[in-house]
Amino acid sequence: MILPSLVSYYEALEAKGELKRPGWSIVRVSYAVLLRPDGSIADIVSLKKDEVRGKKTVSVPQNLFAPAPVVRAGSLSWTRANFLCDTAAYMLGIPPTDEMAQKKFETAKELHLCILKNADSAAAETLRRFFENHQPTNIAAIGIPDNIAAELDKGAVVTFADEDGRYMMDDPEIAAAWDAAYGNGSDDAVTGRCLVTGREDMIAILHDKIKGVEGAQACGATLSSFNAPAFESYGKDGEQGLNAPVGRYAMYAYTSALNYLLSGRHRTRVGDATVVWWTLDADDVCEDFFGDFLYGSDDDETLNSAMKRILRGEPLDFSETTLRKPFCILGISPNAARLSVRFFYRDTFGRFIDNIAAHYRRLEIDKSEKQRRYLTPYRLLLETVSPNVQNRAKAVSPLLGGALLGAILNDWRYPEALYESVLIRIRAEYEVPSGKAAIIKAYLIKNTNCGSYKEVLSMALNEESTNRAYVLGRLFAALENAQYHANNSSNIRERYMTSASATPALVFPSMLQTANHHLAKSGSVADAKLIATLMDKLEGGVPFPARLNNTEQGLFLLGYYHQTQKKFRDIEEAKNNKSTNKDNTEV
Repeated sequence: MILPSLVSYYEALEAKGELKRPGWSIVRVSYAVLLRPDGSIADIVSLKKDEVRGKKTVSVPQNLFAPAPVVRAGSLSWTRANFLCDTAAYMLGIPPTDEMAQKKFETAKELHLCILKNADSAAAETLRRFFENHQPTNIAAIGIPDNIAAELDKGAVVTFADEDGRYMMDDPEIAAAWDAAYGNGSDDAVTGRCLVTGREDMIAILHDKIKGVEGAQACGATLSSFNAPAFESYGKDGEQGLNAPVGRYAMYAYTSALNYLLSGRHRTRVGDATVVWWTLDADDVCEDFFGDFLYGSDDDETLNSAMKRILRGEPLDFSETTLRKPFCILGISPNAARLSVRFFYRDTFGRFIDNIAAHYRRLEIDKSEKQRRYLTPYRLLLETVSPNVQNRAKAVSPLLGGALLGAILNDWRYPEALYESVLIRIRAEYEVPSGKAAIIKAYLIKNTNCGSYKEVLSMALNEESTNRAYVLGRLFAALENAQYHANNSSNIRERYMTSASATPALVFPSMLQTANHHLAKSGSVADAKLIATLMDKLEGGVPFPARLNNTEQGLFLLGYYHQTQKKFRDIEEAKNNKSTNKDNTEV
């Protein structure tokens, strides 16, 4: 399903003019060799452009639609040259002292003279004269700056243009000659039935490389390859792509589409996987909207507007046709020179949006207006990592990212590792921030049979609940507040949170005794009343259980969070009332 979906996407992009026909692809080119009509070199100019990356501005090669590069592998890779765009060794034979560079130039010379032999245009004639007459030793006479010469020697990619800067590959005769050569294939080409399209086609022995996957080799990696007996089928030893026959058209289509996705905005990173998404008809509206859900910011009005409608149970501004469109999400990760498929999900756009909306509803929780409103998958994963780690994104479990995204998109149970990691972080940090509390709430709603405690899995505090674990969490927050009012500081969380949430019977009796001294010192009637109310809710059984299981520990922490948030809400409300009364008095 992956390759056919990418082929359909390519065809939609080609129809929109975003991608070119087979045989052409996006190539990163650094320099242009300007040729005079007689084929001699007039100059070598840079095609690089400045690009801002973080706080730095760097010069990067320019992306050009050019003849598709070949795939080079093995000891005889030097015998395969690219047409019009290749390294300086192939196109210019430099450095001239390198014997292998001379062999590469001769390979490129033979290829270009063969393809251009019947091309009848001034540009084609210029190219023929260049390859017939060029001597690598003549490069020095051009007067190339040392920095450019150094980059050329190191393998910078070059192409050809005339003195006015018009690229040779844009010449209709040259383009037609390449199309004919690409369509005919080589003499040893194998024809068979393509497993992707179902049509007869020349089989791609080697597949083009995929570039832009984070962590993969800079030169790219392959999604489909066979280079060892362990990967080969019986009777297909040493035949590489013939083990899973994919036609040249399908190979070009899926690699072009995937490279297009990886070079654009419809991509993100979740764990160790690079994630891309698309509709089969290349609908930018759907793709942009989905991106908002995955990595939108609090400043994104599109995301905010959509979330408000979803959380109110209102329909989104999409037609039924749009909601029924097939939508694909692919996660791939690097593995040496290959790519591994982490996951692939295909469903209707509407179904994915419904599942994402249900996920966000489960995450709803009372919090400050200043805090992040919507937690993207990336933000959820960061909650499982220590804030002291220098690169938190890399510290996230690589398997957890894919599992979490799969749970969100398909409305599956959340991975247990997400919940366990959050509990571990709370025990280590002695804090229950809104993000971790939201994860606990969402996990317990989705993954447990919450019939007996469903009422506490709410957005805000449930003061009527008698769930023992939840009430104990509220009581812990009340005891912390009483200590703060007595001493203007509190160390209960650091000393007792871990043991109180796991083994209440060991610590609560002593904490209550200490609380009596705190209440006597502060004289807080509100604190005393709240503690008494919560103790009443614990009557009718063992007030302090010997042990709380993992689910009950989550309820404990949720109770603590809700009670603490209620305190902050009351303080904020008191400030607002005081300000309102002051304004009324002044009037």
